[in-house]
Amino acid sequence: MFNMLSLLDSVGDKLKRVHLLYHMQLQHAMETPTATFIVGLYNKQMAQGQVVEVNDVGLVLRQFSGSRLSSLCWSQHIAVDSRGNIFVADEDNNRILLLDSRLTLRRTIQLNNKLPKRLCWNEQSGQLLVALWCKRHVMVFDVLCR
Repeated sequence: MFNMLSLLDSVGDKLKRVHLLYHMQLQHAMETPTATFIVGLYNKQMAQGQVVEVNDVGLVLRQFSGSRLSSLCWSQHIAVDSRGNIFVADEDNNRILLLDSRLTLRRTIQLNNKLPKRLCWNEQSGQLLVALWCKRHVMVFDVLCR
């Protein structure tokens, strides 16, 4: 059994299907500037959250399961910038992670008892908008791109 990721055009017609393995429970996905996909998922075999990069046939190219100090939770939302940097809302751990295009951890923003639920990256302004789960408001971070 496969989980499927579908790429749609602006009117909702299916352009592409990417099949993922059965143990990959999808949370969120984004296409990268290099036409691969960054997928936030729960890995049932490892019993933990992961962020993986897959190609257009579902082959895992890279993966991130957390830092050596704490694992990634099961619920993630992601955003990708034009350089391939990945922002991860790690809800249960109250933090935002910045990964580079190779899925290496670059920075952690600890949110102190605020649960990040959704992310939106604004390329023009360089701002990351973070919707919080229980506070029903949005935090805005000015992100310096290097």
